[in-house]
Amino acid sequence: MINTIQNYAWGSREYLQKLTGIEEKGPLAELWMGVHPRGESRVCLSDGTIVPLSDLIRQDPERYLGKSLQMQFGNLPFLFKLLAAGEPLSIQAHPSKSQAEEGFARENSRGIPLGAFHRNYKDDNHKPEIICALTPYWAMKGFRTPGEIKTDFLPWLPEYMAPALIPEEDLSSEEFLRFFFQGLMTLESPERESVLEAALLWASREKSDAARWVMKLHEKYPGDIGILAPLYLNTLCLKPGDALYLPAGELHAYLEGFGVELMANSDNVLRGGLTPKHINVSELLKTLTFAPGKPEILKPRLLPDGTSLYDTPSKEFQLLQINLKKEITALHLETGYPVAILVVTEGCMRVKEEGAELELREGESGFISSGTRGINISALTGEARGFIARAVPE
Repeated sequence: MINTIQNYAWGSREYLQKLTGIEEKGPLAELWMGVHPRGESRVCLSDGTIVPLSDLIRQDPERYLGKSLQMQFGNLPFLFKLLAAGEPLSIQAHPSKSQAEEGFARENSRGIPLGAFHRNYKDDNHKPEIICALTPYWAMKGFRTPGEIKTDFLPWLPEYMAPALIPEEDLSSEEFLRFFFQGLMTLESPERESVLEAALLWASREKSDAARWVMKLHEKYPGDIGILAPLYLNTLCLKPGDALYLPAGELHAYLEGFGVELMANSDNVLRGGLTPKHINVSELLKTLTFAPGKPEILKPRLLPDGTSLYDTPSKEFQLLQINLKKEITALHLETGYPVAILVVTEGCMRVKEEGAELELREGESGFISSGTRGINISALTGEARGFIARAVPE
């Protein structure tokens, strides 16, 4: 596969360069694998012909995609990425399927161009996603508890500002978080500046991870209320191989690191800070879930074929890890495998199927047609690691 690399400003200057061998001094942010129109992959066939992946699928959708997926989705239902965050991404959440359909239709009826700055919904699909760390990976995911928020806000919050953010009456956790977040996001300029000034003075004296990230975010986005997010969102560092699943409505942000990301084929993002892009607070509030709790860190579960699966409730995709080493130097994927994409993140792999053979180096990927009649994957360098994004088996 020949894939598109997005060079967003927050990208890293080392991760994708080192993995792919591309000589690029500027930031490289994401390598996209799939059929999304903003960065569609091309496939190099055995005769040397190069075609867009969607064209290949369109030629024979039942062969390449599978009859069930063809009827349900009409195309590849997921977008696979290598994500290299050299700087923090925006605080964001994704709408549910019904919210995306309603919002997309509403903005279309108003004649808002898809490329308009103030457009909220780029398509009618939801965007559940999973991120798996390849390096230590800092992220924020989901609201902290009201008690934790009070612990980190009340010591420095100007007393006259407390009623606007910290409710006095006894509310449920969800009601507290909605009150708090809506109050924070709608602060007028003088109050916002006072809150940020007090928070920065406090954070400069603290040694916690949350305080450290407040200061780092301030350096990049001075004056942005989103720099306080580490004080109300769970802030954590994933170890390589750990993963997070992001359902609809969960506020999150990726801060720093290199990872494998897999999502439904959508570009719907509602932002809540740390960005010069459009922020629609009222639309964001409609999509958010205000349930506090510690993030669940996903570990892969070994399957009989030797791959390891990250369990999620997604109906569009599954993420699997391949880890070839001395004990396991080859894997066999059974006949009838669902449509999939394999990407190599370490070492070199040989992929064999029905007499055909393909070698994939670090940063390279291959497309696996639906119903393939058995695939053998082996390591060429002693050890090799990679990931498979596939449709959910029937």
